[in-house]
Amino acid sequence: MQNKVYYPKAMEMFVQMSSHFGNYDFTEKEFESGLPQMLLNCLDTVLTEKNNLQDAMDFNNQAIGQFLNGIEETRLADVCYQLTNIPIILEDLGFNYLYSIGLDPELARQYSRNLKRIVKNNLDGDNHIKLTELIEKQQIVELVQSDKHKRLIAPMVSRGKIVGYCSFINTSFSAVDWLKIKQMCLIGSVSNYNKETILETELKLNIKGGLLEDMIHNRLNPVVLFKRARYIGVDLGKEYQFLVLKGDPNFYLNGNDPIGGMNLIEVFSRYFMNSNLNILISEDSQNTQNIAALMPVDLFSKYSINFDEFIRKLLCFLKEKYPNIPFEIGMSSRSKSLEDIPILYNEALISLNMNYQQKEITYFDDLGAVGILFRAGKMDDIRHFCNKMLSKLIEYDRGKESELTKTLYYYIKSGQNIYKAAKMMNLSNGGLRYRVQKICEILDVDINDLNTSCQLFLALQAGIILGDLKIE
Repeated sequence: MQNKVYYPKAMEMFVQMSSHFGNYDFTEKEFESGLPQMLLNCLDTVLTEKNNLQDAMDFNNQAIGQFLNGIEETRLADVCYQLTNIPIILEDLGFNYLYSIGLDPELARQYSRNLKRIVKNNLDGDNHIKLTELIEKQQIVELVQSDKHKRLIAPMVSRGKIVGYCSFINTSFSAVDWLKIKQMCLIGSVSNYNKETILETELKLNIKGGLLEDMIHNRLNPVVLFKRARYIGVDLGKEYQFLVLKGDPNFYLNGNDPIGGMNLIEVFSRYFMNSNLNILISEDSQNTQNIAALMPVDLFSKYSINFDEFIRKLLCFLKEKYPNIPFEIGMSSRSKSLEDIPILYNEALISLNMNYQQKEITYFDDLGAVGILFRAGKMDDIRHFCNKMLSKLIEYDRGKESELTKTLYYYIKSGQNIYKAAKMMNLSNGGLRYRVQKICEILDVDINDLNTSCQLFLALQAGIILGDLKIE
């Protein structure tokens, strides 16, 4: 009692004792025999309540510790079951089954259906009164659902509104069980509030990283992805393509904002919002000058928007608004699986790096075999392949300050056509023939052989993507 811990039942007994012994219509013998027993009963009640409070406090401390580690409702239910050994059911606002622990899932679903039937059909007068207290007054109530089980049910509340229900399932409940479920629901409500606040903040910041970063790094399963996307009003659709926008990194000197008070990602986002397209956008985790966006292809079809034309118009809009920034866009291939998002993101980056023709928009599907090589291979293995195929030619160019590697690239690219390649490099036909012959001597291969030329061209394209070759 020194710590001002109050025991309601014990205090009530003291009041009764005071009232009883204030009435002097009893003998001295009755007084002497009755008082000790009443004091002992009172002491027993105090000790019981003290133990209940201690159990509830221990439960609360352990549950809070788990909550601070970032658990969600289902994980919290698992933790509570481990601490109490009482089966738990989680249900939504309509008393639809969501999750259970300690019960056979089908039996738990049956319990949820039975409760839903009581609510819907206004059955079982006593239970219906208690359910009214639960729903309207947000109170914890105890329901008798069958001869085999009772339900101690509490509302999960966030911002003053019920968001779901949590129930203990057992044959009977003690006072400490009431305290524990109250603590569990309080912690769950705080968790819900935190998640809603985080999601709202992400929405206000236009999802700068958040959900899209989780998708890129494969940190969330598809069910959670759709749930979070739906909460922030994003339609993920059924077919996906990734876009990465790149500006000139040299333009952003000393961290100055070239947009004049508005971040580029906000300008980019508003363009989509003005077209009634709410999509996931993030700053590129690998390069903060890039902007990554997940494009639900079927969403564009839904609004009768031509996808490729929309991308071209987006680029024109940015170039018109900021003519000093040379924007480029890399586009991935398409996929109907959310699990391919990390692959699509990588494809879009490869498309940007592979922009050897200085095109404003590069599609991964246009890269052919070299794109697949980079998507599936390891960088060290690819670099080893490039060195094996081209190292002699590169070393010759470095020593003689010649352009034979560049000549080889344009020669194969032109389809081994002397006239086209000479025109591309602004050389005479004779000069190009000499270079081709010299290349064959250095590499000791016939570069007109189809199999050889394919491997050489693949190595040249890979070297460009790796940044080892600079071919304009």
